[in-house]
Amino acid sequence: MSKVAGQKLPNALIKIVDLLVESRIRIDAMEQSLVKTNPVVYELYLGAIENLQTQKTAKVNRVLKQFRDQ
Repeated sequence: MSKVAGQKLPNALIKIVDLLVESRIRIDAMEQSLVKTNPVVYELYLGAIENLQTQKTAKVNRVLKQFRDQ
């Protein structure tokens, strides 16, 4: 039973990584078309992504701090 369970986790991780890679490829393709069709909107998009990354970093740090404080 544990052998089967052990095999399911790596398979699930492989699927997750595959989906992440596929998503990244699609995002890169959309970014390239956005750069070529509307550079001004692309700059706004980059600003939005930067803000989201900052928010994510703050949330991750907050959660890590909670774990350290426990």
